[in-house]
Amino acid sequence: MKFNDEFKSQENNTGRKASNIFFSHNNTVIIYIVLSILLKMKTQLGLEAMLIYIGRYQTIIEKHNPRLKLAVNQALSMMNVEKIYNDATYGEDK
Repeated sequence: MKFNDEFKSQENNTGRKASNIFFSHNNTVIIYIVLSILLKMKTQLGLEAMLIYIGRYQTIIEKHNPRLKLAVNQALSMMNVEKIYNDATYGEDK
């Protein structure tokens, strides 16, 4: 299923909202804000500055929450980031 299809189909078979944490209303707003901040940072300060910020911010989060780091690393080990990128970049809605 493509990224956009997943975003559009937030209801499960019972008609209730799916419990996908990425696509809950609050999380969608938060993710969109973070992506907007990063895009503005890239535009104003450049790609390198944005990447440095991401790395440092991630290090701070990991230091204060090692269980989150472990859980995310386990989830990432089961994901195909190239497919995620291609779906978002070359998907049907582009």
